[in-house]
Amino acid sequence: MHPLSQSAGYAILALSCLDDPGGEPILVQSVAEWIGAPGPYLSKVFHALGKAQLVATKRGRNGGVVLMRPAREISLDMIAAAMDGEEWQTSCLLGLATCSDERACPVHTFWTEERKRILTELQTTTLADVARFERTHRLVNPPA
Repeated sequence: MHPLSQSAGYAILALSCLDDPGGEPILVQSVAEWIGAPGPYLSKVFHALGKAQLVATKRGRNGGVVLMRPAREISLDMIAAAMDGEEWQTSCLLGLATCSDERACPVHTFWTEERKRILTELQTTTLADVARFERTHRLVNPPA
């Protein structure tokens, strides 16, 4: 079971390419090429991130997107919530509509603990951590 959507994954990678506030805006198409995402799809992702006030967009010449706050202040759970909401935090691993402490599925206890571990990891990992990882492990430079 993967608790985050592909959109959340693209959002995390895309945001890791952006500059902190005051930095140079980067074109969405450049980010899309860098992370291997379809441009129109990534535009929709950035729209959702803008609504969540994680990115600012600048139109026109020298336009693009930039983070609205420093990367060290954006946790992965903030990005996941902007893209997916918080339903995964209460959903049943087996997909059952009724699964709770009162009426548990066979893996309820396991999944409850795993969700807590995942949420803690998402809350403590920042966009700056992702950007640092990506810079270390990528063979080419991010878009400019």
